[in-house]
Amino acid sequence: MKKFGLAVLLLVAFIGLFRIYTTSQSPYTHDGENHLARFANYKIALKEGQFPPRFAPNLLNHFGYPVFNYNYPLANILSVPFSALGVSYELTFKLLVVAAVIFGVAGLSKWLKILNLGGKERFLSQVAWLLNPYLVNLVYFRGNIGEIFSYSLLPWIFWSIEVYRTEENKLLILWHTLITAALLSLLLLSHNITAILTIPIIIFIAAIRLWGKSKQAMFSFLALFWAISLTLWFWFPAISEMKMVVLGSAASVSEFALHFPTLTELLWSPLSFGFSYPGSIDSLSFEVGLPVIIALTSSLFLLKRKNDGFMLVLSAVTISLIVLQLSVTLPIWQLFKPLEFIQFPWRLSIFLATISAPIIASVAKRSKLAARLLMLLIFVQLMVIFRLHPADYFHKTNLDYDVFSQTTSTQNENMPTNFTYPNIGDWQPQPETMSGKSEFTLEKWTGSDHLYRVLVLEDSLIAEPTAYFPGWETWITKSNGSKEQVVGLAVSESITKAQGRIAYELPAGEYHVQSKFTQNTPARIIGNSASALSFLGLAGYFLWLKRMEKRS
Repeated sequence: MKKFGLAVLLLVAFIGLFRIYTTSQSPYTHDGENHLARFANYKIALKEGQFPPRFAPNLLNHFGYPVFNYNYPLANILSVPFSALGVSYELTFKLLVVAAVIFGVAGLSKWLKILNLGGKERFLSQVAWLLNPYLVNLVYFRGNIGEIFSYSLLPWIFWSIEVYRTEENKLLILWHTLITAALLSLLLLSHNITAILTIPIIIFIAAIRLWGKSKQAMFSFLALFWAISLTLWFWFPAISEMKMVVLGSAASVSEFALHFPTLTELLWSPLSFGFSYPGSIDSLSFEVGLPVIIALTSSLFLLKRKNDGFMLVLSAVTISLIVLQLSVTLPIWQLFKPLEFIQFPWRLSIFLATISAPIIASVAKRSKLAARLLMLLIFVQLMVIFRLHPADYFHKTNLDYDVFSQTTSTQNENMPTNFTYPNIGDWQPQPETMSGKSEFTLEKWTGSDHLYRVLVLEDSLIAEPTAYFPGWETWITKSNGSKEQVVGLAVSESITKAQGRIAYELPAGEYHVQSKFTQNTPARIIGNSASALSFLGLAGYFLWLKRMEKRS
């Protein structure tokens, strides 16, 4: 098939993947609705003065939920301009997903081109990448926009490594370091689990490709260091404050060993809406894709060690990622306890489409038979995807998402550890007197800032209808003529009595109270400061490069 025909095939594959986005409704997926509620709360948190947002003010029926402190923020950040323009969250989600995948296809094209893989084979690999079961599952059934972003950024990361390998001009290498730092920063903010898994793969591939090129290797690792520094505002609190929520005890973490797919599921399982269940029977497809399997098998016969060393390395990495999804590798997983937070070993398949893309192109270039077989499998995948349908469609207004009452986490894994208050359906925007007698006069009430006066007639225990999470600070001043005096702070004992709500005890008197969510925890101060300094350093580096460019 000629280039034009393959380009048309690529367009048809793109239409097949996103035809479910052409209606005014949204496909029902595992996570899609949750992301839309996060878009809403991110906008609300910013409007209420949180920067960066960490506490979703309206989730958990307005008691608030610290989902932004722990979950990948890139999609939420990119949604903000659309929210500011009044675009619906559902349309925003669709636009971001489509743009991300187009970006990924472009990155894959650039990576394959720099590897000297021809136009026809390049198109073939791009179609296989678009139709890979992992991406189809994400778009049709799982709806995890963070993973879609990561999936689409991976080709650009590998392209970036290859540019370091081929570029000799010092000034261009310096500029490329800036680009690489930006790409890695986006990856680190796109999806927590994928980012953690990607770093060792990046280092491994970079070490192989840049072996003997010390200058390029140094700048590539500088870019990685810079990206980590730029994203510490998110990562340092997310890791340091993990014990403040119940994440470590969530079933998705403690039961990860029950979610290994079987070899049969990896080789062939029909695409359909479903779930990963403990044990060997699942209703969600974990198929790695027949083009990937055929390309790997063909590479054993078509690729030669002397001329195709890198392709063989990619084949070995791909095979390793497949094998690591099998339960036989459980001892390896148990050696590295942080791997438990991956939740599902089958998530390793997110890398397969990208890493195998050069293998598919190389095999198709070497063998007409392999190329025809790959083409046949792609046509079969096209037939499947055009017959595929989401489980259902739904539509809600922006207001529905603004007041979304759930947590947006499957197992409420970001719930503060001390929050046990059961009556979340009884929320009212005012404090509650748990014991004693007091009266309240509200001055301001938002999800991030409470301001009111309280007249305590009898010694009282007062609770606010907000889940306490570090960063919430309460200032209480007693009015005594013209003189104001600080008389107390919300203390842990009172919070415990209030079952994890913001709470404090006061003697009789008249008080002015303000509770506000702040960035005032050691981890957030360190993370925010480090990222701010890194950003200033990046700006200085950019200005220095511009000056260098003028001189040259």
